[in-house]
Formats: sequence, structure tokens, C-alpha cells
Amino acid sequence: MAGVLAACLLFGSSGCSRTTQPPAPRDRSLVIELRWIKSYPGQSRSQVDTGLFWALSFLGAKLPADAAIVSWDGTRVTLDLGAAGVSETSKPAWRKLLQVLESSGEYRMMGGIDIGRFVFLSLCSSYQYYALTGVSPTYAEFRARHSFSPRQVAIVESGVARGNRLIEVGQGKDINSVVFVAFEGAGSLRDHSFQKNDIETLDFMENGQLRFGLYDPDGHLKAATTPALTAAGKPSKCLWCHEINLQPPFKNVTDLDGYYSTKEFRDFVTAATRVVGDYRRTLAAKVDFKGLQDHSNAEDLYMSFAEPTASRLAAEWNLPLDRVQQLLASRNLHTHPHSERIDDGILGDDLYDRNEVDSLAPYAAIRGPSDMREASGYEPNLMQ
Repeated sequence: MAGVLAACLLFGSSGCSRTTQPPAPRDRSLVIELRWIKSYPGQSRSQVDTGLFWALSFLGAKLPADAAIVSWDGTRVTLDLGAAGVSETSKPAWRKLLQVLESSGEYRMMGGIDIGRFVFLSLCSSYQYYALTGVSPTYAEFRARHSFSPRQVAIVESGVARGNRLIEVGQGKDINSVVFVAFEGAGSLRDHSFQKNDIETLDFMENGQLRFGLYDPDGHLKAATTPALTAAGKPSKCLWCHEINLQPPFKNVTDLDGYYSTKEFRDFVTAATRVVGDYRRTLAAKVDFKGLQDHSNAEDLYMSFAEPTASRLAAEWNLPLDRVQQLLASRNLHTHPHSERIDDGILGDDLYDRNEVDSLAPYAAIRGPSDMREASGYEPNLMQ
């Protein structure tokens, strides 16, 4: 009983309730303790579960519907990634990440890692995302795994690229053939002066989720696209924009000889979307692809962490709010630039930049990327 009370005090639970304990994990090296700091006052455990499941799903976990993946003890969450069904090939990367997180000052002092930080350092950190999802380490390897149509798609008016965009499409009729490659660069497709630079790949994982890779002209993985060429950003921005969907061209109206027309490309995307839908209906997982807004619960976890309020930081640091406000007096306030969650009272005014406040914490924390979706001045590679 004393241990339960200590956990309540440590994690700041107002009603320390313990759920029925799941079966003992088969692999302790794939288990980690997380701590829940509310993203907003009305956030519930079920929303946290949904958000965590979607984040793991975006990272390739199969999430069997009947699996005991999380267990709650007050505000502490025990996460079993083995039960979550992460792929065998990704397990070494997951073990490495968990080792790094568990060696942090935050984990040692607080008994767990903030769920927001966990998602921020996995889903929103390009190098961890690549390792955990099994993105091909080189473009040549990606290319060797797929078959492509001999014709390409010319996007003259792009909603993503600053200039023209060249797209290649997979060839075949099953989920493994739903593949796209986009090239960003300088020059014109119309006059054949287009020069490929950034390479963006999209294919599907076994769990039915999209997987994104970004490569430089030499075919090596890069953390983000080149801002001068495209607004695509990091893989986390690709996920935020696509959500769970394939996107048709929105702006293109110009067709060029020798390429698929815009209408043909739209028809191709429509047919591929049917293939994806048929495949997803064969899956039995904790994520429901029919819940079109459920993924926003995952975004809440990392967005509120990346741009915290003073009250959230007080809960994180287990300090009085007035003391935290004193610590933050010299830090800049801002409002969230995106509007998708402001109306729900989740973000909004009086936010701080995570990179400016972590140094004030009473423990040493692992530094996350300097931006959650765009090219970052600092991008951690915890897989080294």
C-alpha cells in the first residue's frame, strides 16, 4: 500500500486508481513507464490511450485488438511494445530508444518519461521515425523493393512544391504496389530543364499506415525537405497533412505530353484508395480507420508538449504554478500558428517553446527537435 501511495504522490494523481494488471510482458526490454501530464483540462485517459495507439500505429505497430498494451496506475502508464506488435525488424531500434529514454534524468527522477516527450522523440523525430518504421536506408534500396509504371506524372501547379513536381507511381494491384515517389527540384518540366533534388517516398506498412521517406540527391535519408523547394517538411508533417489518406492533386490544371494527365492521376489515386480501404478492412486492431479524427489525439500529445503552458510545466516539474511563472518570466510567449486545435481549447494563447524551457526543469531532459514538423535547426539522432 505504501508503494501505491508513493506512486500517487510522485505522479501527482488526484485519485490514484489502479487498473487490473495485464499479463507479465514477454520481453521486459520492450516495456517502458510513461507519465501522463494533461494536454488540456478535459483530456481523458481514453483519449490518451487513443492518441498513444495512433502514434504507435503511425510508427508501424500492429496493435492487436485483444492485446494488453497499456496499463494505468494513477497517472503512470506502463507501455508494452511487444504486446503492441512492433515488427521484429524494428525491435532493436525500439530497445535502443527505450534505453536512451530510461537513462535520462527525467526518467530517473520522475519514474517515467512524459508521454508527450515519448511521442515527440519518436514520431516527430525524423531519424527515430525512420528506424522504427523500417524506412529504406537508401533510395536505391527503396527503388529495388518496388515496381513502377513507365509513365510519370507532371505536376506543374503544385500545392506542395515551390515549383514543378515530378511523381512516379507504383505498378500492381495489391497494397504493396501502392507506392509513390515525388521529386522536387529546380527548372521546368515543360521545357525539360527540370533537375531532381529532394526525393520523397510513400508506401504502406503491414499495419495499413502510410510510411514516408525523405532522401537527398545521392539517395541518403535526410531529416526534412529543402524549404526553398517544397513545404513538405519532415515525415511528421507528411503524416499531419495526409492523415491516413492518399492525396490527389489539388491545384494542377496543366497536362504535358508524355505524362499521365491530371485526370488519369486522380483516377489512379482513387483506385489505389480502394485497394488501401479493402486491405485495412481485413485488419483487427485498436485503431479504427473509420474514426477519421481519432488521430488528432496523437497530435494533442506532442503539440501540447512542444508548446506547453505554464500550468502544464508546473505539473511536469511538480512545482507550484507561481514558482514556475517566476522561472518563465524571461521566456517568450506565443500563440500556436496553426488553428486546428485552438477552437477546442487545447492550444491557443500563452504558450512557450519547449526548447526554451527544458533547461529550467529540475531534471536533465533529452532534447527534442527544434520543430515538430518543419526542417529543424536541431534534429536528435538517438539511434547512433
